[in-house]
Amino acid sequence: MKTKRTSLEDIAKAVGVSKATVSFVLNGKGDQFNISKAKQKIIQDTAKEMQYVPNFFAKSLRQGETKTIGLVVSDISNSFYAELCKSIQEQLHANGYNLFIVNTNDDDKLELSLIRELFQRSVDGMIVSPSNKIEKLETILKETKIPIVFADRPVDPSMDFVGVDNFTEAKNLIGKFSKKPNKLAVIFKANSLVVTLEDRIKGARAACDELNIPMELVQLPDSQSKANTVIKELLNNQFDSFLVLNNVVVMKLLASLRNNKSEIGKNARLICFDDDEAFEFVEPPITALRQPIKEIGKQAVDRVLARIKDHLEPGNQNLRTCKLIERKSH
Repeated sequence: MKTKRTSLEDIAKAVGVSKATVSFVLNGKGDQFNISKAKQKIIQDTAKEMQYVPNFFAKSLRQGETKTIGLVVSDISNSFYAELCKSIQEQLHANGYNLFIVNTNDDDKLELSLIRELFQRSVDGMIVSPSNKIEKLETILKETKIPIVFADRPVDPSMDFVGVDNFTEAKNLIGKFSKKPNKLAVIFKANSLVVTLEDRIKGARAACDELNIPMELVQLPDSQSKANTVIKELLNNQFDSFLVLNNVVVMKLLASLRNNKSEIGKNARLICFDDDEAFEFVEPPITALRQPIKEIGKQAVDRVLARIKDHLEPGNQNLRTCKLIERKSH
């Protein structure tokens, strides 16, 4: 049987005072309204005994703010987004804000639905790593006037963004191989071509054109056996270097290379755009570009809170710098 939630009226009846008096005391205004210390203590003790929990939304309605930020991410199981969520939550907590996190699984329809739900919960602002491009988001963004900051995945220069320059960072990586690639395979997960990967591909292609390196885009299948076949064909066609566009397919690629008797660091070289803590412990350790995830989270929070406070116009493009962690695979 469901237990009825304790209300201000319940406490008022138990103590023998008005509901307003209880509200003043529990909102820290007892002294302001000349309520005796003894009476305040009785009300506070009674509220504790009756396990009173303040109504968050009623309090927010009175104050005109919820002190809550919505966070929309595409895949919380990805270590990148798990770390980003942690950074954002810690920074918001330090500033007296709570966080609602929703996960879209890179489903553009689900994303629109979840964003609308966050609006309905009256969040004060939002940080979004979008699945959709700006064209599909424009309609829903017009439904609200709250500050929105985009993180990791940019949408439009007119919107606030915190992340990295994927084009330039990927372009620079091509020159980091210990030996100029004979042929370069640019690897990404099948059916995951989002805007960040598109920019990384463009950057890699620009560098390959400048350095006269043959390049091929490869969507690695989910099936390990099919992935083995794809990598075997690449090796047979003299591909000796691999740029992986994010960390989610690195282990599958390594398994495929080993299955085809190819040794990373010897007859094949590998660099991953995203780092992962596991890369240090495989053999050979994986060279990877480390994105400043904690810094991206902090800067995104700073920007959304600044816009809440000062009503700043959007359009701030905050690009952070990555760091190449050189191990042995490149």
